[in-house]
Amino acid sequence: MTDIKMQQDKQSDPAKAPDFTGSLVSARPFWQQLKMLTNPPLFFEKLIARYGDYVRYRGVVNFHLVNHPALVGRVLRETHRNFDKATPIYHRFRNAFGDGLVTVEGERWKKRRQLIQPVFKGSAIENFFSLMRDAADAAVDAWPTNTVFNIADEMDHLALTVAGRSFFGHAFDESSEDIRRWTDVINRYCALPPLSIISNPKVPTPMNLKLRGVLGEYDQFLGRLIRERTEGFANDDLLGILLNTMDEETGEGLNPKDLAEEVLGMLIAGHETTGKALTWIWYELNRHPEVEKALREEIETVTGGGPLKVEHLKELRKITMVIEETLRLHPPAWFENRNTLEDIELGGEVLPKGTMVVFSRYSLQRHPDFWIDPEMFKPERFDPEHPENEHNRHASVPFGGGPRVCIGRHFAMMEIKVVVATVLRHFQVVVDSSDQHEMCARMTMAPRHGLRVHLTRRKQKQQADPGLS
Repeated sequence: MTDIKMQQDKQSDPAKAPDFTGSLVSARPFWQQLKMLTNPPLFFEKLIARYGDYVRYRGVVNFHLVNHPALVGRVLRETHRNFDKATPIYHRFRNAFGDGLVTVEGERWKKRRQLIQPVFKGSAIENFFSLMRDAADAAVDAWPTNTVFNIADEMDHLALTVAGRSFFGHAFDESSEDIRRWTDVINRYCALPPLSIISNPKVPTPMNLKLRGVLGEYDQFLGRLIRERTEGFANDDLLGILLNTMDEETGEGLNPKDLAEEVLGMLIAGHETTGKALTWIWYELNRHPEVEKALREEIETVTGGGPLKVEHLKELRKITMVIEETLRLHPPAWFENRNTLEDIELGGEVLPKGTMVVFSRYSLQRHPDFWIDPEMFKPERFDPEHPENEHNRHASVPFGGGPRVCIGRHFAMMEIKVVVATVLRHFQVVVDSSDQHEMCARMTMAPRHGLRVHLTRRKQKQQADPGLS
């Protein structure tokens, strides 16, 4: 532990924000800026490496880039007070998602959050455990062996199944390919540079036409879904709550537009980031077989070889650390941005009203001043007793923070635990030697070509049913 302590002593104070040094990146030729934006994480990393943790950028899009836990923490905590999501980037998101929970502001956001929060709070989350476990069991039973298998596609499909059954009482088996196609189009649309000429959905660019098409398909799909649920629907899933909700002041329910926006946001966000996180976990476990072995041993010890139960999840501490470390290195929601509501001082610089402030989770969570060996996969750093775990909590923010912290974070963590434990009990996952490991960062960060693996089914230990003894 001595080496760790020495390294920590050299690190910056995560609670103290750096002052703005006057670092200004001048505008470059238009075409060159667009070229840089084709690989945004690398673009931000180069800015940080050259100009430091607080950079003012003037170009096609103007922004202040922050890469320090204290600055990031303040932006997240003060959302709704000094910052909001009225940025050119979130404007593009609104074109795709409308004014759902992800993008809506002010009192409308507060009411939506209060409405949806009960689905993701406390013991309500545990009600979804059996559904998650059954979906994971059914998936692995159907997986092929002795062949190359794109596990990224399967993780997306499994996450979509869980989201569909949990939120809407529907597995979406027949619609899964359509939903994944819609997600891909929305992902690519949201990743485009936020230029006014191409951000306007009325401009008939190829991407805008694709977006119109998938949103039209989605509206038809939602109409069918609601018609199926108008009789005999459950009241304890998201769609049931939304269909039954009434405004306390007006007594009116959600109008069709509001309902469509909320369902679309939950449908896309509810599976896209989880599927990508699971894919990155298999990528890292394949590179670190000793960690995978430790997880199998933990699962066997905790479950005793019996069925996975909800009470086991809290005891799967090594799996939790693996998830947190994977999200640090490979945050699916890799980028965040806010708009200043008024003139505000941040790190010694006065930012005028309407200034866009951005940060890259990918860069922040690999910051060498706040992480020891930041490029290395070391799940033990998230052990509560590990010396490095004393870092500021805003040095790793895969789910965001402040009032707009991800509402489904606990749901996602439970789902990932269930899937990882289920797969490890049934299969040895080995990444194919021909697989191309190339990162693609759009709305979410994922392996560009998926993740091709070989699956070997493991022999299961038979445990006697105590009810038969």
